[in-house]
Amino acid sequence: MKPAIFLDRDGTINYDAGYTYKLEDLKIYDDIIPILKKYYDSGYIIIVISNQSGINRGYFTVNDMKKFNDGIKRIFMEHGIVISDFYFCPHKPEENCECRKPKTGMVEQAVKKYGIDLKNSIVIGDRDDIDGELARNLGIKFIKVHGYSAP
Repeated sequence: MKPAIFLDRDGTINYDAGYTYKLEDLKIYDDIIPILKKYYDSGYIIIVISNQSGINRGYFTVNDMKKFNDGIKRIFMEHGIVISDFYFCPHKPEENCECRKPKTGMVEQAVKKYGIDLKNSIVIGDRDDIDGELARNLGIKFIKVHGYSAP
């Protein structure tokens, strides 16, 4: 079993333009590549987990999101980092689903699919109130990047 980096997308990998889905808006944070390269080269698998309520709000489609994710995947591959999978929650907060972070549904799916060593895995994200809470719900380490603060 390998540990994983459970990686938030918008605000962590890429700048968040607000319901970001257009490839022309894809701008990767300069610091995230070396952070992930270190973990990837140490044997961690990289899993992106992202709340994408813009889908259920009608702002963009699943296909639009997948094209954006493919752009991220290509950039990471250029730096020798393979993203094993992308998990997303299309639901709005008021839908109260089990997959929306900080609930653990997406991580549980990934653990089951990939046989992940959860106790040695890490959540990396920009929001303590969502990504940090996810890590606490899982009982694993959280690394906060880019200094987002909840209003």
